Amino acid sequence: MWNLTKDAKVKFSKCHLLPIHESDDDWKMAMREAKAEGVDLIARLKEELEEVKELLHVLPGRFIPYMEDGTLNQPTLPKAVREDYLQWVQDSAKEFEQILDAAYEHTQQAVAYLPTAVQDVYAESLHDAIIERMEREGDTLHLYINTDGGFSTKSHIHLTFCEVITEESDVPLKVGQWLIYDELQKTDDGFAFRVLFDCPDAEWTITMKGMDAQYYYRPMVYTRLRDEEKLEDTSLADYIGLLNPDHRYWLITPHLTCSIKAFTENIILDTGIIELGQNEMVVTFENQRFIYDLDEYNPTQFIYTDVFEDPYAHFNEPVPAEQIEAAALGNDLELQVRAWNTMYANPSELAAIINRVLLKMKITEENEMMVSVYISHFYKNMILTEEVLEKYHNLID
Repeated sequence: MWNLTKDAKVKFSKCHLLPIHESDDDWKMAMREAKAEGVDLIARLKEELEEVKELLHVLPGRFIPYMEDGTLNQPTLPKAVREDYLQWVQDSAKEFEQILDAAYEHTQQAVAYLPTAVQDVYAESLHDAIIERMEREGDTLHLYINTDGGFSTKSHIHLTFCEVITEESDVPLKVGQWLIYDELQKTDDGFAFRVLFDCPDAEWTITMKGMDAQYYYRPMVYTRLRDEEKLEDTSLADYIGLLNPDHRYWLITPHLTCSIKAFTENIILDTGIIELGQNEMVVTFENQRFIYDLDEYNPTQFIYTDVFEDPYAHFNEPVPAEQIEAAALGNDLELQVRAWNTMYANPSELAAIINRVLLKMKITEENEMMVSVYISHFYKNMILTEEVLEKYHNLID
């Protein structure tokens, strides 16, 4: 029996269509800000309520009168109803978290029966990966996914579903779909894999005898240049000169995967040919010819390696204890990140410094998410003082 279902995902998303302010103080602040900006808050809230009428499909009956009379997201909503509604939203989130936890447990149990490469893939999340290519050979399905927008260090993953038994989907599987949630299960005949996709919204389930995987990484220089917004201005020749000559590399495009034999001023493939023109790159591979418009594609994005180098390793270099407070509150971004990482890794030893930093720190819209992560971590380690707990009580679950 599956934990993940499209219905559960849709229900979860609908339950969170209508956020409302949690306290009287929050409402007062919102109304003050709206007045200062010349915004008719009440009218805007009515429009927002009209846009989420589908909430009626999942809303408990006790809230429907407030939905119908338009007060569910208004400051006039009775406090008891507001707290009840907020608790319902929170409970729905916990319910879906339990579904995801159960799916994760099933996946971890099943993946233990699969090759090490597949275990490596499932050691990280496939969330927000995108299908880049599909190939079918008899009863074998090859799925090539790009995880640049996701949470895996592996930038390109090739999943092979061997001896496919069944395949079901309410929307045909296609290139460009985003993987949102997934679950793997062990069956009597082999394995079953389910994915919930976005764009379009779909549920896909495949059963097969076995599964294998290959994966590749972005070279470290690619990530650094991209993050520094220098990638587009770096020529292919300059980029190649920055690559680690001791690593192996592959050319991976939306149509092919081919090992790279050597780099000169150009790219020499093992079993293919690359021709770089002024406006296009032409790749001839296995009697096929692929053309890539250089206005759309940067050739550097096609180069991968099988060696992972952490481009952010320097952020984990510890800051000396006597410098942490100044670094955490200072303007040097790299030092700031290193200071917070140092505190995160050593909460008990640095408890006094952590509490001083948190008391002095100002919470802004820009840093609130980051601070909530650290606060939650320090809270679980039970090192926060009463004064700090009082200041950050809204960020603690």
